[in-house]
Amino acid sequence: MLKLSVPADPPSLDPFTTPAYAVAYGNVLSALYDPLVWSDPSTGTIRPHIAESLTPDHDARTWTLIVRTGVTFSDGQLLDAAAVKANWQAHADPATGSAGAVVAAGLRLTVVDPLRLDIELPSPNRHFDRAVANNLAYIASPRALTDLASLREHPVGAGPFVLAERVPGQRLTLRRNPNYWQAGRPYLDGIDIRVPAAGTTPPSMVAAKDADLVSFSDPAQAKEAADLELGVVRLQLGGGLLLVFNTRRPPFDNPAARRAVVYSLSADEMNRRFFQGLGTPARGVFDSTSPLASNQLMPRENDPEAARAAFDTITAGGTRPFRFSFLLVGGGQDSQASYTQQQVQRFPGVQMQIEDVDTPTLIRRLLSDDFDMAVSGMWMTDPEPVLYDFLRPGSPTNISGYSNADVTAAMTAGRLATDSDTRRVAYTRVQVRLNEDVPFWVYQEAASTVVFAPAVTGVQAYNDGLVLFDRIGMRR
Repeated sequence: MLKLSVPADPPSLDPFTTPAYAVAYGNVLSALYDPLVWSDPSTGTIRPHIAESLTPDHDARTWTLIVRTGVTFSDGQLLDAAAVKANWQAHADPATGSAGAVVAAGLRLTVVDPLRLDIELPSPNRHFDRAVANNLAYIASPRALTDLASLREHPVGAGPFVLAERVPGQRLTLRRNPNYWQAGRPYLDGIDIRVPAAGTTPPSMVAAKDADLVSFSDPAQAKEAADLELGVVRLQLGGGLLLVFNTRRPPFDNPAARRAVVYSLSADEMNRRFFQGLGTPARGVFDSTSPLASNQLMPRENDPEAARAAFDTITAGGTRPFRFSFLLVGGGQDSQASYTQQQVQRFPGVQMQIEDVDTPTLIRRLLSDDFDMAVSGMWMTDPEPVLYDFLRPGSPTNISGYSNADVTAAMTAGRLATDSDTRRVAYTRVQVRLNEDVPFWVYQEAASTVVFAPAVTGVQAYNDGLVLFDRIGMRR
């Protein structure tokens, strides 16, 4: 029995509303449902799993998904093209409340034969397979889709494990799926899903044998795991921790105001204060290992004189107050908000209020445009589809409300590119304009770490730090 640690009791177990990040509950979904396709962090390519293939036509407007034969759900129904269509239609339905709606909306789906689904996109996209891996990879039984409330409590997937017992707030136990589509797998008898006790860290749980496997993002904990000589797989990702501005309303509908705040701050200082100097200060929206990154595209920050000049103009030399609030979870004396407040209030006329809220309130207010400035995050293995939707006007994940026709055109060129040089040119345009407009500022590179006990074998990380559970075993 493998002991898997997750940050809290999962709020749901369906593939629509369950937060599917590796640092949240993505590994629970991976064990219950198995992905259609997955992103290989070692190569950057999309690899098939339950899907045999996912390929575009000549102009990438229509894609064809071929499902493997003989895959069944735990309720005995076949996982076929019709099942994929039903799930993607559920994602697209606003009543479902799915984060995958941003990708599924507008798809025209045609079941050509039992194992073939043709997918017509609203517009061409040569990287649509990345969107599937990121947002639409987990498929539930069509029979279970008739009662989504029940599915959230009683998952019905085709993954290597099925739900054996759930006591909300206490424990979650999975057992081996006896009808799993890969003969001889999984290698484990079951998974015991655990929540860390207060005051413990994921590496200390693994070292104490209270957990066997966990994913997290904290760089200090990654060092702790290495010092404890545990198994470690560390992934550098695009995006990262960021400060996001609400560009729809004053005061941050003014790009000069957004730039003034960022000029006041230092990514290096934030790394020292909040990550013990062990993280990687961001130098843009792409991580330093990305072929799309460039030191010449670093956003301007840590420039007190530029900040002073900008704020002096905005406040008319300090005679006209410039007020805004900073929304975050955990806004105590040692927080990004307190640091920002110290930095910006050095300048005459600048007044910043800290709003410390719980996580549900933060999410609600971000999605309802009810904030001035806030802490957020973006984890991406590729700009498709995460960055595209983070910047696309009208997208529900475009929490800043940012809209720029040149950026939209460049992002579209990037999604149509078939070679790395053309993609780099397109995303260089994006980064140059983001540096000018500053709808958000990334201060810490994203990283995901998978930590596992020495007895655990077969760890294959995918996407943002998830694990393929059909391959996991344990030495006796």
